[in-house]
Amino acid sequence: MQSYKNVIDLLFLLFQKSVVRDSVNKILLIVFVILFQYCTTPVQHKNDKEYVYSCNVEDIDTRENKFKETSEQGILFGNIDIQSDDYAFSGTFSGKLFPGSPYGLTTSIKNVKPDDYIKVTAWRKSGDEMGVIALDGGPGFYHAGNSVIETAGEWQKIIVEYFVPPNFYKGKVKIYVWNNGQDTVYFDDLEIIHRNRKQYPEFENLPALQIHADKMDLNKLNKKRLQAFNTTVLVNSDEDYSNVVIYDGSDFLNGSFRLKGDLVDHIQGTKWSFRIKLKRGFVWNNLRTFSIQNPSTRNFLHEWIAHQVFKQEDVLSTRYGFVPVKLNNESLGIYAWEEHFEKQLIESQNRREGPIVRFDESLFWQRVIETIQSNREWDIDYFNAARITPFKAGRTTADSMLNMQLGEAHKLMLQYKKRLINTSQIFDIDKLAKYYALIDITQAYHGFAWHNQRFYYNPVTCLLEPIAFDGYIEGGIYKRIDEQVTGLLHPDKIMSFREEELVLYQPFTDEDFREKYVGFLQKYSQPEFINELILVYSPQTDSLSELINKEFPYYHFSFDDIKNQAMFIQENIKSIGENVERLGIGIEAINSDKFKKVFTSDINKNLLPYLVQAYYNKKEKQINILNFHNSKVEVLGVFIEGALPENFEDKPELEPYNGKDVSMISLPVDGIPLLVLFEVDGELLETEVSPWSYSNQLTERQATELSPLPAKIKIDNNVIIFDGHYTFQNDIVIPDSFIVLAKPGTKINLVNGAAFISFSPVKFTGTEDNPIEVVSGDNSANGFNILQPEGKSVLEHVQFSGLSNLRKAGWQTPSAITFYEADVKLVNCIFVNNSNCDDALNIVRSEFVVQNCEFKNTFADAFDSDFCRGVVQNCTFENIGNDAIDFSGSRVEIADCKMTGIGDKAISGGEKSTLTVSSCEIDGANIGVAAKDLSNLKLDKITMNKTVYGLVAFVKKPEYGPANISIDNLKMKKNMVFHQIELGSNLVLNGKLIEGREKNLAVKLYQ
Repeated sequence: MQSYKNVIDLLFLLFQKSVVRDSVNKILLIVFVILFQYCTTPVQHKNDKEYVYSCNVEDIDTRENKFKETSEQGILFGNIDIQSDDYAFSGTFSGKLFPGSPYGLTTSIKNVKPDDYIKVTAWRKSGDEMGVIALDGGPGFYHAGNSVIETAGEWQKIIVEYFVPPNFYKGKVKIYVWNNGQDTVYFDDLEIIHRNRKQYPEFENLPALQIHADKMDLNKLNKKRLQAFNTTVLVNSDEDYSNVVIYDGSDFLNGSFRLKGDLVDHIQGTKWSFRIKLKRGFVWNNLRTFSIQNPSTRNFLHEWIAHQVFKQEDVLSTRYGFVPVKLNNESLGIYAWEEHFEKQLIESQNRREGPIVRFDESLFWQRVIETIQSNREWDIDYFNAARITPFKAGRTTADSMLNMQLGEAHKLMLQYKKRLINTSQIFDIDKLAKYYALIDITQAYHGFAWHNQRFYYNPVTCLLEPIAFDGYIEGGIYKRIDEQVTGLLHPDKIMSFREEELVLYQPFTDEDFREKYVGFLQKYSQPEFINELILVYSPQTDSLSELINKEFPYYHFSFDDIKNQAMFIQENIKSIGENVERLGIGIEAINSDKFKKVFTSDINKNLLPYLVQAYYNKKEKQINILNFHNSKVEVLGVFIEGALPENFEDKPELEPYNGKDVSMISLPVDGIPLLVLFEVDGELLETEVSPWSYSNQLTERQATELSPLPAKIKIDNNVIIFDGHYTFQNDIVIPDSFIVLAKPGTKINLVNGAAFISFSPVKFTGTEDNPIEVVSGDNSANGFNILQPEGKSVLEHVQFSGLSNLRKAGWQTPSAITFYEADVKLVNCIFVNNSNCDDALNIVRSEFVVQNCEFKNTFADAFDSDFCRGVVQNCTFENIGNDAIDFSGSRVEIADCKMTGIGDKAISGGEKSTLTVSSCEIDGANIGVAAKDLSNLKLDKITMNKTVYGLVAFVKKPEYGPANISIDNLKMKKNMVFHQIELGSNLVLNGKLIEGREKNLAVKLYQ
């Protein structure tokens, strides 16, 4: 009866929440869930059996000359010569092991089947904490461990858990204790529990992530899992996804799932790691796509604390946490959940959407598989042949803007891989130096491997930023080098490095990086920083430890690793600073010719499609084909989407690869190419065409920065002075380390697509009678852009007219005037007649004051602020094409402003913004005030006239949530609709709560 009650409760909640948008889908989902509840509630495994064997090292079978099993279940334990009365945990005797006699209490258990579960515990007395329990099922089936779960005086109870692989058919497992140290070790009271599956704890006080999947889909996953155990590598693709329904304690979520991970530690026993993709309109924990995995695969809380520290210091990192999981109503224990690489990761950490890229590791793992299956090494250049690929490739290449940004990201990644250009021209150097320093503090080195690195392309800066994740392995801290700190690598050692190792240390050739890296190491290793970190996160680590210990009693988290590492860095900071200088010089001296070599020319049909690569350049209507194989390649033709294949009659050839220079040809193509047909030594093969371009050219920013400053600009020491009238037909690019001044009466006319780009702060000080003008006489200018300066900009009495945004291929800003990570004060400025851009003014990740400013005749939004803190005071907005004020992820005070003739929203707050608005007038707008996506707007003394919708609050992005408006002293006249508040959102009007009742309001407002 209880199971039926659960079904009724869940279905009632489903209707109440209205989480399924379409009535037909709602009915299908209800039927689907009923079937799963009926078929799986509760799960009882009739074949569940448990065998318990124990040995107290007291009684000996004299006929067999072995220790007896305590309950005499028919097994015996060998090595009776270890019996000793020196010490005993219970009784009189224990097993004494020393270097001359290291093995003891040896037995074998039979009838062990694939996917069985074996748990062995023993009490150990060891001065050096050495001594393990080992299980041996033959070649490839060995496991040992000594995790401590209990202590009693000088004795420790150690445990090892063994999940029998699904491809284990021998039927027998040998179990023994082993002294793997140099001191004497005593063992007593060994116990073996053999089950056909592990029983996981229930977490009644914490809502579980409940996964429902049918038997056919689980069988599909199990087949994939068995294949992984046979090859030791789990290879996934989009074809592996199956439908799934998830219940999170309040909502049903529709999506798909597959296995997740590279190695088989992710698919032991019944506790498998999953990648979950939710369908449109569904989110879990503000995520659309995420992974769940055994927390031991990332060393439990070590991974969690590293994520918190990275995000605290504004280094991108995936969101990470813990949740109980059930599969078809059967507990799988506690899992770690982790955000996947999508735009929500970027936007939740105050960046604009841009491609996330990586080095594709498919060839690396395929080589491992081929080596195992063919029993021979395949000598190929898997690093240089690793494609540079985006996450969400379909969406990225389908969006013209994202596709152009991907082109720039591809160039940067290729420069990084081939060590072609200064690190500070590839990366946001501050973010990269923080990343390296924090890796050293947290020792999260596993994410530092080349195939684990992930990078975000920032479309505003045209630079890459690292994304920190996957810092630990199941065994804990993963060390790539012998030194305790990355910056202490001895320069002589790099001479033996492979290219994929050397590239990780290439940043040390950049002087700016070295200086910042050492500076951040100094900062993060300070006792004050570490103590504050412990103070902030200890309550959560204590709570999470208690949660984890319910399933993993042997796990104990401590901040000691971080404290000791920080202390070591503090003591050696001078040596680190000196060593990184030598390291940079040593890396610079390495000639890439040393990596030339002759790779195998043998044909492997499973590897060659990775080594011969094709890329589609849509703009040029051509394909670029490269050969990383050590044989000549003939290109025969190309398969075109929706058309007949094209043959290349002259059969163009690609020269063999030599480890340094890759042969590339470019061929014209009509239509969208899908596959390239090629021939190697008589073998016909195909390779997929990547739907993005390949380029080893400079990025748009790098090329633009080569532009010299015009001779007519006055430079006095480090001060650039504009004084007079200027017309610029080429870009004005001002490097950092300058001060940029403009005197009253200055006029800057940007024509022929010229842009004003400054990486230094600007001080433009006009007067009421003699303002400064920044204009575009032909309306072609690429904007006025202040990007990441060191210092605050101040602009007074400046008039901006006729400008549009920066748009140089994948390097783009959304606004005519952009301040990015650039604190600014704008007083008595005018923004008028901007064209062909999203915003007149856009301030991002900055602190600002905008006072006594006018915005007129804008193409779209007038003032857009993203992830800022600021003040908007006494400003006017007139004839605005879209929104007057649109703030996202910002905390802003708005006062004494007037908005007239607004095309869409007069005041809009989104993505967790907090806006305090007072004494403002709105005269003519589609929407007067809008609160979206977890934003809170507090308004007072607002006059609103001629709006279609006065007040609206709703969810636009499902990964966020409802919004709230509180307003007092509202005056309204000639407004069509007073308010529209979505279910879950609230409006408080003069202290009275009005709960939202509308559904799908975003669709209604934006259709």
